[in-house]
Amino acid sequence: MSKANSTTAPRETARLKRRRIIVVVVPPVDELDLVGPIQVFSVANRLVRQAVYEVEIVTNTRDLRVQGEGGLLSFTAQRRLQDVKGKADSLLLVCGLGTRTARDPTLFAWMKKMAPVVRRLGAVCVGSFLLAEAGLLNGKRATTHWKFGREFASRYPQVKVQFNPIWVKDGNIYTSAGISAGIDLALGWVEDDCGSRISHEIAREFVLFLRRSGGQTQLSASLSAQASEMKAIHELQLWIAENLHSNLSVQNLADRTAMSVRNFERVFTRELGKTPSHYVLEMRAEAARRQLEITDQGLKQIAASCGFTSADSMRRAFLRSVGTTPYTYRCQLRGPERCA
Repeated sequence: MSKANSTTAPRETARLKRRRIIVVVVPPVDELDLVGPIQVFSVANRLVRQAVYEVEIVTNTRDLRVQGEGGLLSFTAQRRLQDVKGKADSLLLVCGLGTRTARDPTLFAWMKKMAPVVRRLGAVCVGSFLLAEAGLLNGKRATTHWKFGREFASRYPQVKVQFNPIWVKDGNIYTSAGISAGIDLALGWVEDDCGSRISHEIAREFVLFLRRSGGQTQLSASLSAQASEMKAIHELQLWIAENLHSNLSVQNLADRTAMSVRNFERVFTRELGKTPSHYVLEMRAEAARRQLEITDQGLKQIAASCGFTSADSMRRAFLRSVGTTPYTYRCQLRGPERCA
């Protein structure tokens, strides 16, 4: 990618406020949890042609060398926690699976002191465990990686654990599902600071399939479509994703696989753990959610394009799959003035 093509922000971009982001690492860290968000802020600086983000990596350990949890990469922090001076706009906490149970009173006291005075305090993936241990999530909504949600809820009953969202904001505290969701969280911060056009341009540079909002679920029906090891079922799932507006009755789907209806339902359910009808509804609900996020189309238009017979049938499927109505979901994403 050439520099000319990748720098698309107009030269007349208004001067944006400079933001100091302190990334606190508790090593060993998950490498992508650290690198992903930092790269988002770096690309934002390039696209707006301003040093909007001043990112500092600090560690709670004496050694400035930060080991990656995979053992293949290491990083060098710029300073130790106790050497941080001056004001910060935002803090982002990153650790690893093993260090989610770290007990560092100095770190916890520092975060509790900083939380009320920074605009944003975020944690990537299981970093939410450390925020909870410091008492910063008591009575607040928070999330973590789906594999550790039950453990998180068991350890910290005072936290209102949200098991599904990509990331959650409660007050000025943000928690995310981690790995690629750390990138989504950073894109959310960039959207707040620099506007949605810049955040979407970063997502395009990262070749992200979908710019995900905080409300999107961690476990994707589209991803589960790739889980079948049986070629005929896998090919059918790909065809379903491309033809949601078509008649996807069980009979028609069985015909495409050259199976009887009875055998097709048995094989499909065995391969994916759900019936064909349930699967089709989930895929249509997920497609509707994407349309709600990226378009201004009305609910009737979205319902028709995703294969629902009416906006009401979409509402029922959406409520079962996503846990809220399409109207409420759009309101949560865009605000009441744009949710019609």
